[in-house]
Amino acid sequence: VPLGVDLRLFAPWKRDDLWKENFDSMPLLLLCSRLSREKNPRRAIDVARELRRRGLKAHLVIIGDGPLRGELERAAAGLPVTFLGFIADRAVVARIMASVDILLAPGPIETFGLAALESLACGTPVVAAKSGAIGEILGGAGLCAGDSEVQWSDAVQQILSRKEGARRANARARAEEFNWGTTVGRLVDIYKIPMEVDDVA
Repeated sequence: VPLGVDLRLFAPWKRDDLWKENFDSMPLLLLCSRLSREKNPRRAIDVARELRRRGLKAHLVIIGDGPLRGELERAAAGLPVTFLGFIADRAVVARIMASVDILLAPGPIETFGLAALESLACGTPVVAAKSGAIGEILGGAGLCAGDSEVQWSDAVQQILSRKEGARRANARARAEEFNWGTTVGRLVDIYKIPMEVDDVA
């Protein structure tokens, strides 16, 4: 049973256009992750570099901390990348998620990407690793990319080419399928099965 998401905390109306203006109205990409090897955060830096090579002015914002932060900061030198560190206030995270254009979820072994689902709830599409399980929750609200920054950059550009209103509406609609009420209902149904078997026996 997939986890649920708080649809009131993570919502499109949390968008902060004043915050977004800090980045000169450029398309904003977000990485919200622990900065450790298994999460593959370097992929986001490589995508930022590839997009700049293509002439696309986009800015990468990174929420999170971890053992790779120093290495990533060095790799991002000269690129449009902002490190915000770990943010404990989930309301602030929600505001940022609702204000960016795409969330990057490069973790190759994710079993269920809660950050990706929270992003969808905010109306923000997701590009995720093909090798993880996040693709199962995306539906038409995002894309999965293979193991190269070229494929990831293609996916980013494909999403940005869609009309913003439509892509945000699709993301929110997909997240609404994972509300906590539905999740609890599925769990109750699962727990009922053994009882029904006992009754039959």
